[in-house]
Amino acid sequence: MNGGRKCLLSIDGGGLCGLIPAGCLIRMESQLNQLTGTQLPLGKRFDLIGGTSTGAILAAGLSLGLPATQLLDFYLQYGKEIFTKVFFTRQLWHKYSSGPLARRLKQVFGEATTLGSSLLLTKLMVVAKNVTQGSTWFFTNNPNSRFFKNNKDLPLWQVVRASTAAPTYFPPQSIAVPDNQGRAQQYEFVDGGVSSFNNPALQLFLEATEPSYDFGWPTGVDKLLLISLGTGYNAVTVPSGKADCYMLLNWAGYLIKGLMNDMNLQQNLMMQLIGQRPTTAMRSAADEMHSAGVQVGAPSDSVVNRMSEWLGATKLLTYQRMTVSLTRQRLDALGLKDIDPVKVREMDAVNEIDNMRRVGEKVAEEQVNMDLVRNFFV
Repeated sequence: MNGGRKCLLSIDGGGLCGLIPAGCLIRMESQLNQLTGTQLPLGKRFDLIGGTSTGAILAAGLSLGLPATQLLDFYLQYGKEIFTKVFFTRQLWHKYSSGPLARRLKQVFGEATTLGSSLLLTKLMVVAKNVTQGSTWFFTNNPNSRFFKNNKDLPLWQVVRASTAAPTYFPPQSIAVPDNQGRAQQYEFVDGGVSSFNNPALQLFLEATEPSYDFGWPTGVDKLLLISLGTGYNAVTVPSGKADCYMLLNWAGYLIKGLMNDMNLQQNLMMQLIGQRPTTAMRSAADEMHSAGVQVGAPSDSVVNRMSEWLGATKLLTYQRMTVSLTRQRLDALGLKDIDPVKVREMDAVNEIDNMRRVGEKVAEEQVNMDLVRNFFV
């Protein structure tokens, strides 16, 4: 990287809505190839890539050097297969079998590829929730990290599968992790999105800069770049008069989606407080919500700027969030008037795969401009 600058890439969870960041990745890769005059995968352009759930699939694929177009094809080719419902009686536990997803992850990443494999071109972070311990785990291939020796031989596909095990959608993933004496400890993991880190941007920043994580990279708007890719935002609503009729399973789905949305907004707020956008002309995630007519508790850009002034905070990095509100107003503004925003929001909406791809293309067209951060890459 130019002048020792470091580049970080964070990718949210969101099931098939991963097609939205996938579209952005394709455009980022193409623009950087043009700007630099060299053809390289994004795994060779970013120093640390992190993801949660569907973001973990994209992050791991990029780290292995897969082109962004191949990762988009993963969703196009296997999306319907992965989200094939189990028998009705099994849906009391989960809607989908883990078999198709595990099979495709092994096929794409390699069954023998481990978290510590030399095949990984860059540093990787995958977020999963260890429900056996009740803690969030940040799997990383940083050889200096505290738990690297315990995790380095874990199959990469298994780690990613753990990060995608969304409760009510897929069963948990069991992983045998060696302790410090080499004895295997069996843990069960679920989707990393069932935590504060469905948007892993802040944790990725901490991994890179906090000395205890053993990267220790310097901060500063001219030294550290973090691009955060979202899978789309929508308010999780219950029709008036219907909440009293909700059963436990209804509330389970509502709470998962609501948690992801609220934590995404909070994570982005914190990143906006410590980060500086490449230019005010770039759309911010906060104003994305407000301009779309969505009533949210997250403050607007003007409020965030005032909070930064009150805190007297020095900006610690260059930060850009790319996402979209999946509302009628925003889809219309993107020229996607034929797409139903209610249908395209669902993480398992297999009939909307092509429409999700189209949303990703339009978001990329609107928001990806790597020329604004070219000094980090050339």
